[in-house]
Amino acid sequence: MNSYQRTAADVARWPDDPAAREALEEWFAAVRSDSTACLSGDFLDFRGADLSRLDLTGAYLASSRLVGVRFEDANLGDANLDNSELRGADFSFADLAKAEMVGCSAENARFRSARLLSVQFDEAVLAGADLSHAILNSATFYKTDLRDANLEHASLRWCTLGGRTMPAVLTGARMVGGQFEGAKGAVVGPVFVDEGAARSLAGAELEAWFAEHGAESVQVVG
Repeated sequence: MNSYQRTAADVARWPDDPAAREALEEWFAAVRSDSTACLSGDFLDFRGADLSRLDLTGAYLASSRLVGVRFEDANLGDANLDNSELRGADFSFADLAKAEMVGCSAENARFRSARLLSVQFDEAVLAGADLSHAILNSATFYKTDLRDANLEHASLRWCTLGGRTMPAVLTGARMVGGQFEGAKGAVVGPVFVDEGAARSLAGAELEAWFAEHGAESVQVVG
């Protein structure tokens, strides 16, 4: 079980921008007297920061600049990162359950082994992102750009993916109960399509399975 941190002494590296640092310092001061206080960092520039292992539950970071920021093993459950800039950010092993990430730009971001239950990635850009081994059950990816994203061995139970290009790598992913209306593009299989991960499909069988579940045009290339 993770032990998340909530003190200024636990910051591995502060953001370069003074306004973002001030927002963090104000939040640390607030949580000393109110454990439910949330970080308010919308529209701020957190570049240069390493916020790994911090408990940032419910943080409001909409439209913030988080390019290259490290959030490894951090807790961002219920956080709002709508329209934020996340290119190259590292969320490996982080908990982002029920986070709102609509319209975020997360090209080449790392979400390896992250917990992303019910996250809203609608209209986001995740091109080249590493989502391998992530838990994405009930997440939504409507009109999300997933070109060249890596979802190898990810759990995608009950997900909604569609409206734009599908990811390139789904090898070993679990996709029970998903909705794929309007999904298109080339994918790499095989994919597990049963609850117990005992039945995998590839090639023409996987293409037919996607079509049966509403995909517009999905081509399996491996």
